Amino acid sequence: MPVYLFWGDEDFTLENEIKSIQDGVLNPEGGGEISPLNYRCLDNPDFKALIDALRAQPMMFGDIVYKIRADKYFLETTKKVKLDDKQTDEVIKALDLVSDRVHIILTCPIEKGDRKKPDSRKKLYKAVQKVGSIKEFTAFKAYEEYKILPVLKTMVQKAGLKADSNVLTMIVRQVGPSLRDLNTALEKIKLIIHPEKTITENAVKEAGGEGRNVFLISDLILEGKYSNALLEIDKMLDKSHYLEILAFLQGSFSKLLMTKVYANSMSSFDIARKTGQNEYAVKKSIEKLGAISLKELIRIKQGLTEAEYQIKSGQKEPLLAFECALFDKSGGAGFAAENAANAGGLF
Repeated sequence: MPVYLFWGDEDFTLENEIKSIQDGVLNPEGGGEISPLNYRCLDNPDFKALIDALRAQPMMFGDIVYKIRADKYFLETTKKVKLDDKQTDEVIKALDLVSDRVHIILTCPIEKGDRKKPDSRKKLYKAVQKVGSIKEFTAFKAYEEYKILPVLKTMVQKAGLKADSNVLTMIVRQVGPSLRDLNTALEKIKLIIHPEKTITENAVKEAGGEGRNVFLISDLILEGKYSNALLEIDKMLDKSHYLEILAFLQGSFSKLLMTKVYANSMSSFDIARKTGQNEYAVKKSIEKLGAISLKELIRIKQGLTEAEYQIKSGQKEPLLAFECALFDKSGGAGFAAENAANAGGLF
């Protein structure tokens, strides 16, 4: 039965999924115009409008696709649509009887960083699950580079372009994890390199980044520009949860520590294989690590671990905890060369 519930904070992928259904149902050959009689949008409709949509019957003009924003039905919000038991039962019955030629797409877009989600215990949720399909669209975090790269590779191919793994990594690090921002960057790069199809590092640099991200914070820390790094953290905290920033920096500095320790005895290829990194990323890290000592890397890593404890235990606000991690050198002052050999315990 053509009933869907799409929810999550990755709006770009969610919208593409809806467009795929819309095109597949209403414009399978491509190139044609879609009639407004066939594609209808509702924004958190009241009970009557929702029932009317679920009971709709196609006539001579073909199948119908309804895109219905329904977060006020499925999410716990201050403006939640309240249905009494009788109305809920009517909606569930209507879902059971949706025509095979009426495609119902219920959407619950969520702001990035918001932890809301549909309540799977609710009767309405279970009814949709029974007759249709439910799919979550989760935005990537900055530290999930290994997940973003294969998606970006597919996006590059769909755009009719080519890029090696080094260039793909460079794009992610310059633009950030947002798929919408990455898509915009690819469109810009495509114009820059036209009529060529292969993306170069110079083209990525020319395109620039669409916004600030945690890779910049990591680079600023490695350069010893702690005040600038703290300013960027402050900006990110307005849009991102502190755990997202911490998780990236913890993972990043663990890999940086390993890279620093192994750099004198291993090739970049062997370090990449041992630490699960991209070789291009390892080479770039080695270049940056020349400006910071192993002792200071250990201090920063310990400071980030302490910051996480202080925030979670309520001892410090996130920004203050990050400030202590960067500037308080008392905790790492006693750390000397004997710990460098055992740095793996900090990874």
